[in-house]
Amino acid sequence: MHFQPVEASDEDAYLPHGGGGGLEAAAASRAAHDELLDDVFGSESPSPSTRHQDLWGAAHPSDMHRLETEHATAGYREGITASKESSMQAGFDEGFSLGAAIGLQVGQLLGTLEAVSDALKGETGDAATMAGSRLETAREELATGRIFSTDYWAPDGNWTYKVEGGEGDDVLFSDVAKAHPLLRKWNDIVDEQIKQWKIDPTILHEENAVRLTSTEDGPLISSTPLSSNKPLDW
Repeated sequence: MHFQPVEASDEDAYLPHGGGGGLEAAAASRAAHDELLDDVFGSESPSPSTRHQDLWGAAHPSDMHRLETEHATAGYREGITASKESSMQAGFDEGFSLGAAIGLQVGQLLGTLEAVSDALKGETGDAATMAGSRLETAREELATGRIFSTDYWAPDGNWTYKVEGGEGDDVLFSDVAKAHPLLRKWNDIVDEQIKQWKIDPTILHEENAVRLTSTEDGPLISSTPLSSNKPLDW
């Protein structure tokens, strides 16, 4: 018996599992399915818009890091400024008080030596010459540059020489001034002059002490030479 072949109809395109024409339809259906998944999960090759966004992000990084750096720098500078203001004020207060204590003692030493030198002016002998020479040496060694040189002071303003505290082991500014090597040296020299010329330094601290005033009655110093045991005529 002989059967004539049956021509394929259009319905075979919709029958992927049934035989004739099913392979091409199945491939087309699989391609459409893969494209649908690529739209959901992303494809291997990025779209032009995605590539543009990636390039823009690389060329224009986020400003968060820059802002954090700027804020940290500004806070650091503000902290340094505030710390400097408080430290400078405290340092000025301490330095002013210490400088005043040292200056007071230097003034007393130079004042005593100047008084001795002035009292001996016009006198003949070695005493007057030595008094003038002693005064010039004291002015050189007790100058500000010598007193506050790096030989006695550290860069931070602290003294490098030994200082002993007074009562209660508290170190006062006057103790620091007295312990200065140059002031100790000239304190000893002035004490010798006070003993030699029988000077009473306590009268300088009395409110009713006699003060020398310029008068036209005569010279303050007599023309007679002074002995080492005779008190100076103030």
